[in-house]
Amino acid sequence: MVPIGSVLITASHHATGYGFVTSAYGAGTILGGLAAMRVKPGRPLAAGATAMFFFALQPLSITLGLPLALMAACHLAAGAGSAFWGVMWMTSVQTQVAPEVLNRVHAYEVAGSVMALPVGQALAGPVASVLGEREVLAVSSMVAVAGCVALLSVPAIRGLRRVSASS
Repeated sequence: MVPIGSVLITASHHATGYGFVTSAYGAGTILGGLAAMRVKPGRPLAAGATAMFFFALQPLSITLGLPLALMAACHLAAGAGSAFWGVMWMTSVQTQVAPEVLNRVHAYEVAGSVMALPVGQALAGPVASVLGEREVLAVSSMVAVAGCVALLSVPAIRGLRRVSASS
C-alpha cells in the first residue's frame, strides 16, 4: 500500500498533501496508543481486532480518491485502529505466554510480520501494472476487513480475557 498510495496521493494532492495524510496516520497512532493506555477491555484481542477494521479506511480512502481532509481523517482512524490493535496484541502476548517461551514466540511473530512487508512492497508495482493501482488498493481494503473477520471468528481470540494486574 505504501508505494502505490504515495504515488496516487502525490499525483492528486502533491507532496504536501502526501505529508499531511501520512502525518494524520502518525497522529492516529499516537491517539490509538493513548486510548490503549486508558481503556482496559476485558477481551483485549477482540477489542483490538475490532479496532483494526479502521485500518481498511487507509487504502480505501486512496482507492476512492477522497478529498484531502477526508482522506486524512481516514488515515487518522486507520492509525488509531492499528496502534490500538498493536498494544492489545503485545499486552496479550506478554501476559498470556509463559515467560520461558516469550522470546521465541515474539521472535516468530516479528519474523513473520517483518518478512511480509518487503515481499508485499516488492510485488505491489508489478501487480498494480497488471491489475491497476486502485484495484490493488481496493483488494488491500478487502483483505484488511477479511483479516479482522478471520481474527474475530476464532473463539480463542474472541474469548481471551485480560489478565488482571493482581494475577
